[in-house]
Amino acid sequence: MPKLFSAQPATILAIDTSCDDTAAAVVKGRVVLANVVASQIQLHKPYGGVYPTIAKQAHLENWPATVSKALAQAQVDWSDLAALAVTVGPGLAPALEVGVTAAKQLALEHHLPLISVNHLEAHAWSSQVIAKPQAWLSLTPAQQAEISNLAEPTWPVLAVIVSGGNSLFVEITGFGKNRVLGKTLDDAAGECLDKVGRMLSLGYPAGPTVEDFAKLGDAKKFKFPLPMTTSDNFDLSFSGLKTHARNEIEKLIQVDKLDQAATYDFCAGLQTGVFRHLTHKLGKLLAFRAAVSGRAFSQVWLGGGVAANMALRQTLRTTLKPFGLKLSVPYNQRLCGDNAAMIGLVGGLKFSQGLIEKLPDKVERQPRLTIDN
Repeated sequence: MPKLFSAQPATILAIDTSCDDTAAAVVKGRVVLANVVASQIQLHKPYGGVYPTIAKQAHLENWPATVSKALAQAQVDWSDLAALAVTVGPGLAPALEVGVTAAKQLALEHHLPLISVNHLEAHAWSSQVIAKPQAWLSLTPAQQAEISNLAEPTWPVLAVIVSGGNSLFVEITGFGKNRVLGKTLDDAAGECLDKVGRMLSLGYPAGPTVEDFAKLGDAKKFKFPLPMTTSDNFDLSFSGLKTHARNEIEKLIQVDKLDQAATYDFCAGLQTGVFRHLTHKLGKLLAFRAAVSGRAFSQVWLGGGVAANMALRQTLRTTLKPFGLKLSVPYNQRLCGDNAAMIGLVGGLKFSQGLIEKLPDKVERQPRLTIDN
């Protein structure tokens, strides 16, 4: 099998406007030379969620400066770039449109190949990028190439993607060879945490506050059901947990017992319930693969916005330990949420295999793109 990674990796400029963050990055192989994110949280806070038309307008205003800042931080010029990568989906259609249009414009202007990247695939690979060493510019080209060259993964890999929009178990048997083994049938894990957090009046985004409050609470005070225990698949469902939370919160409000201590305890119970469901299905999947299929996983990669949650990481590590597996996570929590560094990594891998757009002007947004397309 030919090597996946080039000994002389290309320098890629990547753009991501999949939701409410305008992101640009410069990546060389697996090394992140610059990763810039312009957040829109304050714009969407009054609405309690992402407002698509506002997101689009903010992307239009932010992307030129974000790209310029990424190039400046990486200390590269347009002439140093080998290609430009952009997220084409999945995501919010108006938001994706801005990034795709900008990328096509820049590729044409600077005579660069254009590479389409699947946002979910990038999340799956996000744990495989590394930070730029402080002495990067003092290294010889050969030393930089050695660092930039990613060791070949040992297949098959299990990618666990946990975010506000997706919760997936994905088998990866080679670059671009993805098969979904389990997915949420309704809400995603991050969506459940965020929506219940808003029921508790924790603001927007509520997920990080739920994590902080959970550290101060007692998870045993509020019990959450374990969904889908009788199903023989590895799919997930978080809508029932959300409904259970709403009913319990209404009861607490009726008797005027939703005080600060109860809120801390409720967040702890909620987070434990969400992660218990996720790891229950993960353990079931790993046991099945080890006992039945004969194709146990060699590595487990974690990605997605909720991957930044330390309690989730610890719960997953506990689940993986009996199977002799370790968890690979993004080197920085900023790599868990939407960012362009992971887009650059996947873009570089596609470039090394000649997977560039033959008709870049025909590239369009794909809001409902799946990881196994």
